[in-house]
Amino acid sequence: MQVRQRFQIVRPLEQMEIALVRACTDVPELLNPAEEALLRTALSMARLYRVRHERRDVGMGAFLAPFREEISTRLGPLLLGRNAPSREQLAPLARELRETTLRTRDALLDRFEDRLPREAILKELREKQLVLVAGGGGGTGYPYLGVMALLEEFGLRPSLLAGTSIGAVLCLFRSRLPRFDQTDMVSIVRGLSWRKLFRVISMESRYGLPGALRLFLRAGIGRWFDTGPEHGGAGIRLSELPVPTLVAVSGVRRGMLPHPIEFYERLLSLSAATLLNPLGLARQAQRAVSALAEFLTRPEIMVRLHLGADPETAEFDALDAVGFSSSLPGIIHYDVLRDDARMKGLIDGVLEKHRIQRFVDGGLTDNMPAEAAWTAVHKGFIGTRNVFILALNGFSAKLSTPLWLPLERLAAINVDRNRPYAHLVKDFKRTPSPLEVVPNVKILTRAVQLGRAALQPDVPFLTRMLAPLPQV
Repeated sequence: MQVRQRFQIVRPLEQMEIALVRACTDVPELLNPAEEALLRTALSMARLYRVRHERRDVGMGAFLAPFREEISTRLGPLLLGRNAPSREQLAPLARELRETTLRTRDALLDRFEDRLPREAILKELREKQLVLVAGGGGGTGYPYLGVMALLEEFGLRPSLLAGTSIGAVLCLFRSRLPRFDQTDMVSIVRGLSWRKLFRVISMESRYGLPGALRLFLRAGIGRWFDTGPEHGGAGIRLSELPVPTLVAVSGVRRGMLPHPIEFYERLLSLSAATLLNPLGLARQAQRAVSALAEFLTRPEIMVRLHLGADPETAEFDALDAVGFSSSLPGIIHYDVLRDDARMKGLIDGVLEKHRIQRFVDGGLTDNMPAEAAWTAVHKGFIGTRNVFILALNGFSAKLSTPLWLPLERLAAINVDRNRPYAHLVKDFKRTPSPLEVVPNVKILTRAVQLGRAALQPDVPFLTRMLAPLPQV
């Protein structure tokens, strides 16, 4: 069965569990712990179709089809209806479904005991993993650090990360260690500077589109992602990160670039005379927004790529992956021009396979890659398929930032396509400016506070959702 078809079957069952847990969080007396565990176990088993053990999938979707139909029919109207369910409705249903659920579970364990340890099936039913998706948007992404810190405080550590642009950069830092240290992360960002990360120099353009600012990630953050002399000083690969990470990148199809490459080289002028001319700056900003809008309004000219989601791109240098994800046409240019035959061979292979001319910012096609994360999970990328996807969207439309509103609204189109695949989307209405790519201490501290404040109301729900279910 195709992943999209599987989504149509699984998603309503996921929504039922979310509605049930939210209701129990809001009204603690709605169900007792045993009743809640029984109904959640029933929903978990209803959406079970494959269990992975020792790198091998065992399918059981057909065996559970009758049970799935019964659970959907009995629980769907209550949990997906307009009105919140009551104890008078749910508690009797939990009692009625208990025998069916336990009988089906025991039959499932017996049916597949020669192919799977019973513990593997029970673990898939009871344990839910966190997946964190971080959208792009320049400085609007820094509140994500507050989210990451708050999750860590409650022991909620992601088993998979997926990011775009600044979201990809912050996911890369989050993936360095299983445990997140806010103090360490803030210190790293505070140590950055425009001079370290960006340079206004003329240079060759090979894989990315030219831009006024050249992004030098290795100069800015390379020391945290160097695998050391035993690897010849090469950067860490996506496949080597402690927390699996996907990076969204866009590719421009061959022959479909809206303008000649020279147009992007001359799109912005960062000379002293231009920077001191307010009218000239406004005109340049308008040109840049118009150039980006051409990509956002013509999705047919581009390909969505998710580096790290397959064995080939998992061998990408992690810094190169997030560099391409952050390269805005005509504005920020990232490229691989160093002497690195392995990496260049990988890039050439991807360009040829997808018939791509150049890489550009992932946000132009996938600014909040929740679908990519859901797809990777259900293809067995992290083993379990029992996950909760939390997606962060800093580049949401804000009337308070009129300059960026047209791009925010255009980006919302591909964000909206991803929303159904996330179990919770946090749209940040208060963020730093997209231009605050290298924030000062005051702006960064405020951004972290905004991130924590935005997620705080959802913490009781998240901790309940991600706590292992007691065995019934």
